[in-house]
Amino acid sequence: MLKTIYKLPYTILRKTIFFLVAGIMCLSTFSPPAYEEPKVFNENTGDYFLPDYGNTLVSCHRSGKGAAPENTLMAIKSNLVYAETDSAIIEMDVQLTKDGEIVLYHSLSLDEESNSAEYFGQEGVTVFSKTYEELRNLNMGENFKSGDSYPYRGLRGDDIPDDIRITALKDVFACVETEAPGKYRYIIEVKYPRPWASEIVDGIYALMQEYDMADRVIVASFWPDVSWYIDNNYAGEINRSANPFEIVDFYGCYTRNDDLSEEDFKFTALQLPYYWDDGKLLVANLGQTGFIDYAHKYGISVQYWTVNNADDARQLAQAGADVLMTDYPDRIRDALNK
Repeated sequence: MLKTIYKLPYTILRKTIFFLVAGIMCLSTFSPPAYEEPKVFNENTGDYFLPDYGNTLVSCHRSGKGAAPENTLMAIKSNLVYAETDSAIIEMDVQLTKDGEIVLYHSLSLDEESNSAEYFGQEGVTVFSKTYEELRNLNMGENFKSGDSYPYRGLRGDDIPDDIRITALKDVFACVETEAPGKYRYIIEVKYPRPWASEIVDGIYALMQEYDMADRVIVASFWPDVSWYIDNNYAGEINRSANPFEIVDFYGCYTRNDDLSEEDFKFTALQLPYYWDDGKLLVANLGQTGFIDYAHKYGISVQYWTVNNADDARQLAQAGADVLMTDYPDRIRDALNK
């Protein structure tokens, strides 16, 4: 008990410092960086997430939310055509149901995407408060907008297509690895920390083993205790992205040009925000060539979200970015091909 009491102020101070630094990074504005030729090139790395320069990969953000209801089998199926490019990535968010099923969903409340409030008779219902079978009754396309319409709004009961009901992660792999075996790569974001994190990570690992896809999966999470759990239980067996604390630390090393050649990196990827407003970059200048070069020097994949603008996509690709996560994979692929 005393140990917990003494540890609490340190934890609060550490997290306060992190959010201050991260806030400064994210709220500072920078002019777009001038194009600069990369100095460190990926070449025949053998890593599924470190393509050769000029072959930037495109990832379907939230399984391709621009084409279909996010994190659904419908969204995933809409992108299976790109398996032939041998460069397609599916990004998914996962949570755990009350009865231990790993399912695809992004937000805390089910109200954001579904008819949950109507079905359960209350707002704010969460994935982890309901069983998988209960959640399968929801229309996960209720609030999906296409143009000026909501094509799936009002569907109830048997009228709800199976591919816009809540989707189990095991069913995603069963579908994709059957339709395009060995072609796809996956970014799986664990949305919540303990007590859910360990069971989710264990389940992901079991599926990775079943489908022999360890080198085609990156597990991501905002939560440091997810990173800790992976490092202590699956070191060398699960590739993971850096958590926010590690990103801030790595950015600091870059600005000081620290030599990290003796560093034992626990992460294999940096996943970074990148977006514009009125011609200004609203995040620390993580999209510049020098930063990407610095990461590549240590064999780290550099990935950006959420890149929906064609000019941004081209700029990042020229700078040497490895992966662009986008809601509109068609648009971004076309931009890169041009």
